[in-house]
Amino acid sequence: MNAGAQALLGARDLARSLHGRVPIAVASNNPRAFVTTALVSAGLDNFFTHMYAAEDVTNPKPAPDLHLTACAALNADPTRSIAFEDSPTGVAAARAAAMHVVGVPSLPGVTLAADTIFPSLTHPTLTHWATTVA
Repeated sequence: MNAGAQALLGARDLARSLHGRVPIAVASNNPRAFVTTALVSAGLDNFFTHMYAAEDVTNPKPAPDLHLTACAALNADPTRSIAFEDSPTGVAAARAAAMHVVGVPSLPGVTLAADTIFPSLTHPTLTHWATTVA
């Protein structure tokens, strides 16, 4: 098992800004045990109302099932929801769910076909949005 996972720079601040103000969930293509360990080790485990992993759906990403399951649990309309994705597979899944996709590549050189792209979660426009959205 993974001994720990480093959060993307700015992830805790972004999650902290959104927590309690808008419903947020994790929809990961990884196995549940990995996602749980990663969230705990990154200090993100207390910010999300729901967490869904690959085994929670019949069709994982790039199918929209994970995103649609998370939206349903949050009672959120996917067309009025935002997905933060760091991979082409995740972007494809969020697009298939009809969500607005914010791309934040976690690896250098990755190109994402997202609606909005930020080089990091610390981008001033993104952090400003996170503190003002309601």
